Amino acid sequence: MDLLMKAFQGNDDIVRKEVLLTDKSISLFYMNSLTEQKTLEELVIRPLQLHNGEEWKGLQNVYISGESTDTVSDAVQAVIEGFTLITDGEELIQLKTFSVSQRSIEASSIESSLLGPHDAFNETLQTNLSLLKKKIKNISLKTNIGTVGEETQTQYAVLYMDNKVSRDNLDFLMRALNQVNVQGITTASALQQMIEEAPWSPFPQLLNTVRVDTSMSSLLEGKIVLLLDGAPQALIGPITFMDLVNAADDEYNRSLTATLLRHLSLFGFFVTLFITSSYVSFLTFHPEMLPPQLFSLIATSRAKVPFQPMLEVLILEIIIEVLREAAARMSIKVGQTIGVVGGIVIGTAAVEAGLVSNIIIILVAVSTLLSYLPSNVLLRNGFQVIKYVFILLAGLLGLFGQMIAFAYLLSHLVQLKSLGSPLLSTGFDKGRGYTNKGVLRVPKRESIKK
Repeated sequence: MDLLMKAFQGNDDIVRKEVLLTDKSISLFYMNSLTEQKTLEELVIRPLQLHNGEEWKGLQNVYISGESTDTVSDAVQAVIEGFTLITDGEELIQLKTFSVSQRSIEASSIESSLLGPHDAFNETLQTNLSLLKKKIKNISLKTNIGTVGEETQTQYAVLYMDNKVSRDNLDFLMRALNQVNVQGITTASALQQMIEEAPWSPFPQLLNTVRVDTSMSSLLEGKIVLLLDGAPQALIGPITFMDLVNAADDEYNRSLTATLLRHLSLFGFFVTLFITSSYVSFLTFHPEMLPPQLFSLIATSRAKVPFQPMLEVLILEIIIEVLREAAARMSIKVGQTIGVVGGIVIGTAAVEAGLVSNIIIILVAVSTLLSYLPSNVLLRNGFQVIKYVFILLAGLLGLFGQMIAFAYLLSHLVQLKSLGSPLLSTGFDKGRGYTNKGVLRVPKRESIKK
């Protein structure tokens, strides 16, 4: 008892409570912020009151589900995790009384869906596990639970279908998790960067999603799902580049419509990189490649612009980026107003002042809209970084610089791996044929077993 009091000294959140019985005094230790009084009354105090007056046979007889604790360090750790310590001076047992309020299951505001289910993960690991296991009722669904972070001891869960998963991918993930040596983990994105092979790459090598249906379908395809306590996202791997491009609604849309949308997303990816950088290349190095009428139109719009094409594009891209970041960090109503009004006011004023041409405003606006076609947020952010590289090389070397940037981009993508598997894998899987995750989305009927 004295050792426990010494260990808890200086922590005002830990409560010691005495329960007096007819011939016995019971001491309780629990963390006030992790245990509701109603839970404490029902699970701890009421069983003692029911046994009051009876022959005392020990705490284990009162709390059948309680676990005996032998060391002070284990007892302290149990209280920190939300357990209540119960002792009568002879025995010391721990009983799980963790009960705090949590966010309910809600629809995702990031990965919205028109046709699919709307339930999304929240910040509680057990809730997220139940959401997946409610959808997959199969003994082959395995769950490995561990902790990461020396100070936070944050729980994680690795889920996979035992009859479908690649052992190489699973071993790669478990080794990466075991090698994580940090004080604490706060988000799934932080953990993602620690277990990826190329953390400096602008492209994510794991799929970060809040959607339960996306995680479920990934498990059924033989992929691995990683959940982290306190994070409302799941990390999925191994993935391909098309997994980052495809939208959740592709699975629920008509096959031709879904295929068209996938091609539009890929089209948007390339146009975002080339549209503004090509403007810089043509005007700086290759004006003879433009049709005379188009060149005359652009020259007229740039007659009063004092900047070189590269600087003009960079200024406008940075302004758009600032507006987007400012709108994202404000409340929804204010952010939408700032984005729309700010863009109109700044764009109109810039053209009238002769700082930029009206044609480049159109090109930058189209580029920005196309960058939102891929559904993955991290992939879209990576586009922005790569786009600036294309613009700079176009301003220095013209079309040759763009080709150098594009060649390096393809070379980089070829080298990227997700849990040891190439990121540019095709939509075909050995033994199962086409997985419907490539550029085509075949009708569901084709996958029915004859």
